[in-house]
Amino acid sequence: MNEVIVGFYLVMVTILPSGEVQGEVLNHFSDPYTCIEEGNWEEENAPYGVGFVCLEDVANIIIEKDLDE
Repeated sequence: MNEVIVGFYLVMVTILPSGEVQGEVLNHFSDPYTCIEEGNWEEENAPYGVGFVCLEDVANIIIEKDLDE
């Protein structure tokens, strides 16, 4: 597969007592370090039981083959 990382999502994650996982995208970043810094700040100011993670925004690239082959 041909994939490229086009950015990073900062995601807030909560696990409920029922075991259900809830997530919400807070922001999108082009730089992974900026995403991590923002996630660290959010983590320091969030209540217990709420976590933050940066996930890659991946796009599939379609490569057209030479039609003369």
